[in-house]
Amino acid sequence: MMKRSNLRSENKKNSNLKLISSAIKNISQKGIKETTMHDVSHGAGLSQGIVNFHFKSKEFLLIETLKFISNEYLETFQRNIIKSGSDPRKKIISIINNDFSKKICSQDKMAVWFTFFSEVKFKPAYQQICKERDLYYQNITQNILRELIISEKNNISEKNISRGLQALVMGLWLDQLEDPDTFSRKQAKQICFDYLKKNFPKQFKNIL
Repeated sequence: MMKRSNLRSENKKNSNLKLISSAIKNISQKGIKETTMHDVSHGAGLSQGIVNFHFKSKEFLLIETLKFISNEYLETFQRNIIKSGSDPRKKIISIINNDFSKKICSQDKMAVWFTFFSEVKFKPAYQQICKERDLYYQNITQNILRELIISEKNNISEKNISRGLQALVMGLWLDQLEDPDTFSRKQAKQICFDYLKKNFPKQFKNIL
């Protein structure tokens, strides 16, 4: 039998997840300013007292929502790299596959990402979360790309290629968000693979 303290902890975790999922849905539909604590509690099927108890304020809820989607991204990012083994080519492919997976590249989550990005300049807490995610992405991808550069025997900057890839992904996320019916995740991945082919023709000549 589950101990009472463990049961409370599990209930709190489940409530938090429901509330954050509701926040993601509401923010994607209404934006940050129009989303209310009532909207979030109603969408989660919980009382407003519960959302106030767990998050104290709307701003705290927003910060926790951004942390959630950032951590989710990094966890799947790490997991897919580990699964891909030691081959740097497979690692960079796993990153692109992750960026355009259904879990990460959903309409709701992309809308939320871009909504928070629009507020980053004015919100230091948002800026810090996004900066930590970006730095982690850059450090990992640059290390992987450095291995590819050595294998390819070319004279390019892993920092520039990494930043270029990240900027490309963000632009393709926006295209997906604006035109999901005619621009597919498969097309977006192909564009990223074409970018890699251009910079690493020997390593990626046989991909897709």
